[in-house]
Amino acid sequence: MVTREDLLRRRVARLRAAVAATGLRHLAVEVTAGTDLVVALCGLRPLDASVVVVGPTIAASALAVLRPQAVLDVAGGGIRRTGAADPGPGERPGGLWIFSSGTTGTPTPTHWRWHDLARGVDWDTVDGDERWGVGYAPFTYAGVEAVSQALGRAARIDFLGPTDLAAGTGARYEVVAGTPSFWRMAALHRGTDAARPRVDTVSMGGEPVDASLLRLVGAAFAPRRVLQIYASTELGRIATVTDGLPGLPLSVLDGYGPAGKALAIRDGELMVSPGPGAPYLPTGDAATIHGGRVHVLGRRGEVINVGGTKVVPGHVARLLQEHPEVVAARVYPVRSSVLGAVVGADIVTLPECDHDAVVQRVKAHARRVLAPAEQPRRVTVVDQFPMTLSGKAVRGG
Repeated sequence: MVTREDLLRRRVARLRAAVAATGLRHLAVEVTAGTDLVVALCGLRPLDASVVVVGPTIAASALAVLRPQAVLDVAGGGIRRTGAADPGPGERPGGLWIFSSGTTGTPTPTHWRWHDLARGVDWDTVDGDERWGVGYAPFTYAGVEAVSQALGRAARIDFLGPTDLAAGTGARYEVVAGTPSFWRMAALHRGTDAARPRVDTVSMGGEPVDASLLRLVGAAFAPRRVLQIYASTELGRIATVTDGLPGLPLSVLDGYGPAGKALAIRDGELMVSPGPGAPYLPTGDAATIHGGRVHVLGRRGEVINVGGTKVVPGHVARLLQEHPEVVAARVYPVRSSVLGAVVGADIVTLPECDHDAVVQRVKAHARRVLAPAEQPRRVTVVDQFPMTLSGKAVRGG
């Protein structure tokens, strides 16, 4: 009998042999599924190849900047040469080029050496028996980092969507990693207690995490621990929170933490120093201190100008989500002939709730906790939010 693991090992061996035979050292790899990423990582790391991870969000013009010698279709096994010259010694060192999500601009690539991702583990000879689930898009830094860790510890990796996890069959996972949007939808659509998977460690990153999400995940999956990871494609992990509370502890502002990086807030923006003595650089994330915690509110440039008052959508969404009937909130500008723009909000609520009644209660809640300019003039109940290919809730209206 040929198992799925046998087939995966064969794919890895074929890929490695095909690339080794060509002598190519710098190539792009098209990754559309999680198994494609596993095959690429395990097949190309032993060759110390320079690999550009290409997902469906990467334009040809962005890829052309890196001048790969060929584009490899992992799923189909084809190699398409581009005509680019063989890079000189040291010009394209071994490792992965990973593009940022480009949520607020053009995706840009960052190079990661193989040993930084593998952390000394031989992905071909894993001795662990853990089972991991990965809900991140495989072509993102978060997806690559999660899979890299899983390859060092897990005998099985499942690539999951929110409904895959919610409609599980009682499986036991040591770790499941995904965006907060992934976890909100998984908790909302959770199945019966008997079918629900058991998750020891919930890992989430890529978007702000608030108290309502932590309550949802705790009620739906009862994990032993929850990891909140603040990271970027350019710098990797910056801070990891394990205390089960929303936001980052104030201690992250005290100096260089375990990841070797330091955080600060200046003029409402989160800044990061990548190492001792290095200058602080803007992250582009708006942040505030509230309740003794550092809260990331979203991208700094995403403000709604309501008659001259700047409203931060992430701040409004966080407070709306404090209402017990709001599973998730998405805040965006609505054009106004008088004020230029006003605040609109889409909310996801519990299936059994009366939508009209929830809207009225949420508006009343907004009047109590938000300033007049921040209060949404339009509140709409939706089943779920549209998602980007990288697994995050689409911003805007």
